[in-house]
Amino acid sequence: MGTVHSSFNHKITEQSFTWLFDNYWEKIYELCYQQIRSHEDARELTQNIFESIWKRRNELHIEGNPEHYLMRSAKLQIINFYRDTKIREEHQASFSSEYRDFDNCTENEILFSHLNQRVSSVIETLPGQCKLVYQLSKNKHLSNKDVAATLNISIKTVEYHLSNANSLLKKSLKEFI
Repeated sequence: MGTVHSSFNHKITEQSFTWLFDNYWEKIYELCYQQIRSHEDARELTQNIFESIWKRRNELHIEGNPEHYLMRSAKLQIINFYRDTKIREEHQASFSSEYRDFDNCTENEILFSHLNQRVSSVIETLPGQCKLVYQLSKNKHLSNKDVAATLNISIKTVEYHLSNANSLLKKSLKEFI
């Protein structure tokens, strides 16, 4: 699969997935970044697209130009990102207007403690390397490059683990948003 194909009419194998990832990751990332203007969010959206393809590889059958399929997937991810961002902003605005006058330090401390405990418990459930990558990045404040060098893994692997950890944290902490 060393050449660029104008059509891609077969199920996703590990080899074809690797080819798709190697040939289209940057292009999809650039499209997401142009629309969102956040490197972290663009990486997460791009990672979500390829993760979805990998998870559905046994039933997914891309016909025609894979670039068209990936671009449509990216556009849908971008639309969902903006929809989710708008909903989150509406919830935050509602929350802050309801609690603008909230000034009880003891209750804030309890809520903060509960949030910290929840974050810690979610981090503890992460798989080994994902947990280690997250802790080096967030607790030790290492850059993705430094985490990759420390663990002798690629930067994209670091980004993959961080994306998974962030996704799990977002799902687990919805009640705090």
